[in-house]
Amino acid sequence: MSLALPLDHVVVLVRDLSAAGAAFEAAGFTVTPEARHSAEMGTANRCIMLNGSYVELMGIVAETPANTTWRELLASGAGVRGIAFRSDDIDAAAAALAGQGIKAGPVRNFSRTTGDGELKFSVVRIDPGEAPGVQCLVCQHHTPDLLWRPDAMRHTNGASRLTAVTFPEAGSLSKLVAGAGIAIFAGPARLAFAGKASAYHDLDAMCGIEVEVVAS
Repeated sequence: MSLALPLDHVVVLVRDLSAAGAAFEAAGFTVTPEARHSAEMGTANRCIMLNGSYVELMGIVAETPANTTWRELLASGAGVRGIAFRSDDIDAAAAALAGQGIKAGPVRNFSRTTGDGELKFSVVRIDPGEAPGVQCLVCQHHTPDLLWRPDAMRHTNGASRLTAVTFPEAGSLSKLVAGAGIAIFAGPARLAFAGKASAYHDLDAMCGIEVEVVAS
């Protein structure tokens, strides 16, 4: 059994959101300004927007019941700690998860405020026991035009899209990645991007990952 949904974004969980954003900027990526999720979530993020997906740098700003799993994952260090799949119908996705015997929480509606307006989205979090070591979720964006903005998708290093995600716990996603559309491998944490010129960046100190841009 598998959940055939495309990959929406990768969550890179970090201890210092400002420093993590600066590390990606030094590597030639445009990083969105810090934005805080709702008080219930107790998290904030900065994003690297790409064609068809994005990388979310996430930090904890207040301990809440909603971010318990994130805090537990961060205790093991920064890195790729979340994989989000995309759905255009979150209720149907929740029903599909239940129908396939994949344990998940209820549909939750969230928002975060940016300089361009209020981003609204709904998520279903998959039970941590289904994919140990990583928080998997399904996400529906209600205001995608406020997130995928042309200026945010222009990167000085020429990166255009995410092509592969590698992290140690990827083997636990066997029931979930059939339709991801982006390669997901088990191994040392690394993100690979298609771009205009090849480059390698070691962002382990701030982000717990390596980054590679491959000329395409």
